[in-house]
Amino acid sequence: MENKLFPSEYKKLDGVERKRNILSVLNFCHFCLQVAIFFVCWLLFSYHTLHIRLEPGFRYNLLVLGGYALVLFFFTRSYNAYLFGYSRVRTLILSQFISKLFSVLFVYVITSFAWRRLKNPLIFLGMIAVQVSIDALFAYFGNQYYLKTNPVKRTILVYRNQLDKKRFGIIQGKPSGRLYRVDEELQYEGHKFSDIRDKLVGFDAVFVAGIHSRCRNGILKYCKEEGIPGFFLPHVGDVLMQEAKHIQSFDSPVMFVTRSHVRPEFAIIKRAFDIIASALGLIILSPFMLITSLAIHFYDGGPVIYKQKRLTKDGKEIWIY
Repeated sequence: MENKLFPSEYKKLDGVERKRNILSVLNFCHFCLQVAIFFVCWLLFSYHTLHIRLEPGFRYNLLVLGGYALVLFFFTRSYNAYLFGYSRVRTLILSQFISKLFSVLFVYVITSFAWRRLKNPLIFLGMIAVQVSIDALFAYFGNQYYLKTNPVKRTILVYRNQLDKKRFGIIQGKPSGRLYRVDEELQYEGHKFSDIRDKLVGFDAVFVAGIHSRCRNGILKYCKEEGIPGFFLPHVGDVLMQEAKHIQSFDSPVMFVTRSHVRPEFAIIKRAFDIIASALGLIILSPFMLITSLAIHFYDGGPVIYKQKRLTKDGKEIWIY
């Protein structure tokens, strides 16, 4: 089906794209500022001064800077640290904090192995505090800008029964509720998309929960053709298919699904990372843990360490503290 747009609609799309590009530029500037703050702290960490001579060995610091930038970019993408409009401000701040913390831990571990010694990492705690303060302001104003420049979309909720509707959750009141206003709810237990197609016309977005796969595929194609966002509550099969491997068998693409197994090299790397990261985390965060423990003790007199029995993958009981 051909999707024809009028000149006014093209103008509207151009405006949305321009606002999106502005936000992308602001995100890039924020990212560069955070990397620059890290580099200043790294120079103070390495040389205890900013008056540095550009000697041949200085390029090592540029490699560290590039490594930090790459790791930070990976974590900010993984934790959706720039997902304005769909996340609360505190969620964005927490995502930025976790991204910074893991990135610094990565650089600190790698450089400590290279130097074969541990240096005082307290300067990085101050760095993260400064970065998170900037993140808080950026998250608040970024969210406000996104919500003001993106009009509220008239949305229809299509569901099969009350249980599916409940599983989808209450849209109003959540961050997405400021972007998508549910103006109509449609309960449909049939299979044919053609029966409800006309009822979707005029809406800017579609929420789908629990309906038959044949009808859901029709709604999916409709959203693609009309260029409107569609939100689909996943089935069990959707979750399993996410881990499927694409295999080209003869002349047809095949999705290969089987029980997942942890690869040996991944298990070794993960175990090593768990031990190193947890050990460094204990060292770096021990002052905060001490303060928290004292606060708990003086506030209610309760135990500061919580313990519980857990089971390992082999069914063995262990105590977790």
